[in-house]
Amino acid sequence: MDIDKSLDEIISSKPKVRRGGKRGGGAPTSARARYASNVPKAAAQVAAPAKPLTAEAIKIIISNLPQDVTEAAVRDLMQSTVGPVRTVQMSYNATGKSTGVATVVFKNRGDANKAHAACEMIDNQRPMKVEIAIDPNQAQSLASRVAAAPAARGGPIPRGRGRGRGGARPRNTRPAKKTAEELDAEMNAYKETGTA
Repeated sequence: MDIDKSLDEIISSKPKVRRGGKRGGGAPTSARARYASNVPKAAAQVAAPAKPLTAEAIKIIISNLPQDVTEAAVRDLMQSTVGPVRTVQMSYNATGKSTGVATVVFKNRGDANKAHAACEMIDNQRPMKVEIAIDPNQAQSLASRVAAAPAARGGPIPRGRGRGRGGARPRNTRPAKKTAEELDAEMNAYKETGTA
């Protein structure tokens, strides 16, 4: 037993055993230690609020159209209500019948939003489904769209919610780690009381 050595001497004399059975004192190899320096700080990267992805959309997909609607009819509708159209493509099944789906590409940016807001009903009874199609190459990266985490609230944890029947219980707080001097003082006090 190494009871008469200080805690620092005991720790330094024993080699560290890491996962995988390797011995020797080296840098810590936990995942948190390896990747902590590579994580960007969210608070440091305060970006201006981004525009919604649909702000400059130029393409829409219209569905639930009647089967008698043609590409020319869709082009005329969009040019008269929204603005200039670059292309209109109808979708057909194997027998040549319309599936009721049309893809419209506008010439001006933002016209897809106008079309989405303007087109609702056909023949005052059949709703059209208008979807805005976004080009994924023009989308912003996820990192630029993520906001900083809100500050944690210090309120009590409500019981009865989350994790199973018993509710979530707060985790016990661990006591602060003692310094080597405090541990040595405790060991000396223990030795004195044990030999008396």
